[in-house]
Amino acid sequence: MAPEGRRGTSTLRLLAAPVSGVLLAAAFPALDLGPLALVALVPLLLATETVRPARAAALGYLAGLTFFGLHLLWIAQFLSWTGVVAWLAWGALSAIQAAAFAAFFALVPATRMLGAWRLLVLPAAWAVLELVRAHHPLGGFPWGLLAVTQHDAGPLLPLARVVGGFGLAAVIVAVNLAVAFWLRALFVSAPAGRRRWAALAGLPLLVVGLLGARLAVPAAPAPSGRPLDVVVVQAGLRGGHGLAMGQTTEKVFANHVRRTETLALTPGDPPDLVVWGEGAADADPLTNPERQAAVARAAAAARAPILLGATTRLDDTHRATEALLYTPEGQLADRYQKRRLVPFGEFVPFGGVLGRLIPATREGVPHDKVPGDRLEPLLIDGVPVGTLICWESAYPGDARQLTRDGAQLLLIMTNNASFGTGAGPRQHLAAGQLRAVEEGRTIVQAAVTGISAVIEPSGATRQETGLYQETTLRVQVPPRTGLTPYTRYGRAVEAGLVGMTAGGLLLAGMLWRRRRAGVGRPGPSASPREEQMVPPVGGRP
Repeated sequence: MAPEGRRGTSTLRLLAAPVSGVLLAAAFPALDLGPLALVALVPLLLATETVRPARAAALGYLAGLTFFGLHLLWIAQFLSWTGVVAWLAWGALSAIQAAAFAAFFALVPATRMLGAWRLLVLPAAWAVLELVRAHHPLGGFPWGLLAVTQHDAGPLLPLARVVGGFGLAAVIVAVNLAVAFWLRALFVSAPAGRRRWAALAGLPLLVVGLLGARLAVPAAPAPSGRPLDVVVVQAGLRGGHGLAMGQTTEKVFANHVRRTETLALTPGDPPDLVVWGEGAADADPLTNPERQAAVARAAAAARAPILLGATTRLDDTHRATEALLYTPEGQLADRYQKRRLVPFGEFVPFGGVLGRLIPATREGVPHDKVPGDRLEPLLIDGVPVGTLICWESAYPGDARQLTRDGAQLLLIMTNNASFGTGAGPRQHLAAGQLRAVEEGRTIVQAAVTGISAVIEPSGATRQETGLYQETTLRVQVPPRTGLTPYTRYGRAVEAGLVGMTAGGLLLAGMLWRRRRAGVGRPGPSASPREEQMVPPVGGRP
């Protein structure tokens, strides 16, 4: 091919990276075009099929930068009090997370010798990379996980009840791979005879198989008892900037007290539980007599226990984020201390060093919070309720553990004010929708500033509030005792993904070494027509 044609192909390959990144970002909230996730990776899968792994990694990294740069724009608002540091943090986080994309796309050409087995190995590898970045480093960053694109009645969402979010991500990647292989068979490779017809039939057969799998997914566990009457008080105010938007003022606390006291004017029986979101108390009720008295007064008026989100004081330099359960008489009955804390939001990693190098990190987080060490349901009116605080709802393992330990419904307490008015609150709600499907539980999300909602086990939401809307929700939440396949076998699913990835990569490495020893040239090969139509960037592999 002429150099001009080769340069043109190189340009197309380079464009494929940001195109895939943009399409994938559009599949998540705010645009929320979930079905795009089924084809978003196709342009870059086609572009990296016949290049060297190093070039594929570079293109994957560019796609990851594009995706995370768009998906995490709310970071700049979250950290806006730091000025230019907010944009540096946004760029640094995007750059770190993009490494997972680089690793995955390097495997696309590196595993060509596996043939059709790549339809299993590559999707599993994507899921394993998500598992890694969701838990490491510093507790991980479980944001932008592929399964979340299906949260709003996505065509593949019910599969999460069986394989969970990481397994669902693998299925989505498998669909992208199948589409890419089909397009190559149709327009590039052009295999003859039966091979061609088999390749062309592959995609329709995959669609039929996915539809059959969706129909075979078991239903969510049925309700198993009297519904719990839950009141969610959302009484946050707009104001401040950056983390200050999430700092509860005395007025916000007073709003929660006032709205709870008005429940005394509601005819009928008192509710079983009143919930105030994360950080609804601006001063520790356990050490502040005025706050303690106000909570007791509100509980007495409502004639109901209150589950209150508060920042509690551990000592002069340490705090904790907690859910405090008060009886109708205003006595502390139980508590849950948040276990998964947000780096640079609730604590500063290596604070002694970073606090000096970048003083802005301590400006918004003057006191490090301490994580809790207990995760078990709280007993409310005889019903075990699994409580997660904000960030924790993005971790599927926490919701799974609570459900296995007997939680009959799940409760997410959050603030969300620090997200501002960007896509962050909607992305957070989407994670809760995925948890509801995985566990087959109704979830109540109680937010100080919104979005509050009831999430059905199907993932659908009802009684959803707006941001900064002062309101009270009263909902009937049925308990459920049955377990979904994912709740029972989720660890085995994730272990299977790890095993499949390790086995596939080991086999690919062995075939690679054998080929190198026999041919003297590492790297994937392409058919003559592929070389003509899609030449590799930077020369023949």
